[in-house]
Amino acid sequence: MISENEVIRMLQNRFPVKSKFIKKGIGDDAAVITTKNAGEYWLVTTDMLVENIDFRCDWTTPRQLGRKAISVNLSDLAAMGARPRYFTVALGLTSGISRRWIAEFYRGLTEQGGKHEALLIGGDLSSSESGIIISVTAVGESLGRKVLYRSGGREGDALYVTGILGRSAAGLRLLSGGCKQPSTRSQRLALQSHRQPDPRCAAGLWLAQSGMIRCMMDLSDGLSVDLPRLCAASGVGAEIDVARLPLFTDAASWNLNPVALALHGGEDFELLFAVPDSKAARLERTYPLDLQPITRIGRLVRGKGNIWIHRDGKNHRQLKERGFDHFRRNACKNQHSCANDP
Repeated sequence: MISENEVIRMLQNRFPVKSKFIKKGIGDDAAVITTKNAGEYWLVTTDMLVENIDFRCDWTTPRQLGRKAISVNLSDLAAMGARPRYFTVALGLTSGISRRWIAEFYRGLTEQGGKHEALLIGGDLSSSESGIIISVTAVGESLGRKVLYRSGGREGDALYVTGILGRSAAGLRLLSGGCKQPSTRSQRLALQSHRQPDPRCAAGLWLAQSGMIRCMMDLSDGLSVDLPRLCAASGVGAEIDVARLPLFTDAASWNLNPVALALHGGEDFELLFAVPDSKAARLERTYPLDLQPITRIGRLVRGKGNIWIHRDGKNHRQLKERGFDHFRRNACKNQHSCANDP
């Protein structure tokens, strides 16, 4: 079965950039375009959510679903250091959907968009016989034409992530096990992370403006899938120290492996970025305390696409890709389980 990465590479080869107004085409978190005499770059990204693949209606409210639908797009803009501006939504609805469901979905969509200063400006409606289908296109704007790409990382760069990894995957495992209403703070955090992720727009903009970051992307399919994409774009490999990963340790009390969730869980929508080692100390010293914390998890190394994990420099082994792939057999974000073996 063809993989998602293979489809993207095929499209990149078939539709290469041929316009001076396209600064970045297929293959990054968003396309980057400009127009004649434009002061800034425009960034465009599209994401689709499909019922029973990306969400289940019995696991989420329409308002929560609306918030998540725009958040996954805003995360792409954050990954490139762009300011959200506008978005459209195309919605395929099944028969029997109520007027209230639609109103609540758009309420969540516009609430989250408004929080990050993105305005709904249009879209499309259709009927669907195979579940609800949501497709959002978001438009962002650069600041000072400072845009970050997945490419640009170099051997020796320090690797960082924002926030906590694996919390969304833990929430998914709770839902899969029948826990829809939290009874503890840990359960509430995990379910909220999965149902209503919050894009790191402010952090992405600050990192892009800092001038210290070489490359960046967001973590949507899991570190074990997304890190190889960053490395492939930059022509390097990477080493990850699992002892440094910012884990959702509460998941251990639910008989889950926090390391496996962090590496393979997906839908964290945190930022993964590389900075020259010589600037790492300054980054950590100047990074704003009111933004999501950043954690150094490893470094970029020689060897394109080779990803290694170790613990405190011991037991080096290659990291296997076990995150989410839309075209892997039986792939389903709301049914797959993260392996307990990292």
